[in-house]
Amino acid sequence: MENEMRRRSKPASRKAQISHAISTRDLTALKQLARTKGGLETTRLRRQAWPLLLNFRSLTDSAHNRSAQHHEESQVSLDIPRINIPQSPEFLRTKQADSRRQRQLSHVVCSVLRSYPWLSYYQGFHELSLVFLLVFGSERPAAEAVRMVALFFVRDAMASNLDHVLQQLQLLYVLLKAISPQVHAILADLDVPPFFAISWVLTWFSHDLSSFADICRIYDFLLVSPPLQVVYMAAVMIKQREGDILALERDFASLHTALIKLPAQVNAWQPIIDDSGYLLSEYPPTKLQLMGNCRLPKLSAVNTFEQSWKRLDPARPLQFPSLVPVKDRHPLATASSKSTTADDNRMAQVIELTSTAQKARDLAVQYRWPLVVATAASVTMLMYAWLLMNQFQQLYP
Repeated sequence: MENEMRRRSKPASRKAQISHAISTRDLTALKQLARTKGGLETTRLRRQAWPLLLNFRSLTDSAHNRSAQHHEESQVSLDIPRINIPQSPEFLRTKQADSRRQRQLSHVVCSVLRSYPWLSYYQGFHELSLVFLLVFGSERPAAEAVRMVALFFVRDAMASNLDHVLQQLQLLYVLLKAISPQVHAILADLDVPPFFAISWVLTWFSHDLSSFADICRIYDFLLVSPPLQVVYMAAVMIKQREGDILALERDFASLHTALIKLPAQVNAWQPIIDDSGYLLSEYPPTKLQLMGNCRLPKLSAVNTFEQSWKRLDPARPLQFPSLVPVKDRHPLATASSKSTTADDNRMAQVIELTSTAQKARDLAVQYRWPLVVATAASVTMLMYAWLLMNQFQQLYP
């Protein structure tokens, strides 16, 4: 009997706690488990928990059944074959399996774009979507998850240009000025724009990480956080590597390259998750916008999230336009008139140059190439820096 009492008094395992929160639909407990050490732990548990956290079946948009082709599907078809599958023993890696995933991913991405034609595709959205496909293992729940993330979390990135994402990245510098003034001063002195963090924000770090476990741990946290939380994570990550950054040469290319590599160098994400949660409570998005004199549009996902998200209820489904005004165009369509299609093309070219320039420099150092080759690599980096600054000045004159 004594043994029985001990067994009953023994705390439930974390997996048991997660399962219990799922079965009882205890969202408060489930959110807390998603934030704390270990997150939701397994793909099986995430497959059950994420639909609850994302309010599946809470929207009834008639547009969700549209089948007309989206005008950016051609770009989707170009990006998906180049995608990298994260490392995990859970995935079968054969040509057939990879081809099947690519087809499924194309269906997921295109179904969301067709459902909401006013959303614009961005390079990186397919990587964000891939994570949900890998967790759910089938198209329908993955598409529902991607739909909710697109509408409520990364909606600003799916406007006709990346202006509003760049505004959010300016808030990263506001945070750095508050928590790491020395790093902020270096970035300001060298006129380094925050483009190094763009893939972090657009893909929730999945573009920059190879471990599926790490990616899922981050997604657990971001799914129970406001849309701007990823920017707070970026600030904390930079703060954690402050010493290494201050030890770098005061050189634009070296600094920018080092910053791009930061996510891959993180050994433990939980401290970043914990500290970024605290940082958001200290500097909530409304306060942060005032601090930086960088006000995001009223209909930005950052500013509408709290009010719109709490109205979602699967028991009483709504149409998305009843939450955020939409009339066949993006809510931010009138809030952004500076960038043109040509601007967006140049932006895409600049972002694409990041990996090319970085690889050239790394190879030159790694293999101790002759002086002429190393010089060519450096010139590539300098050209990239010039293009980057030119684009930044056009967007923020």
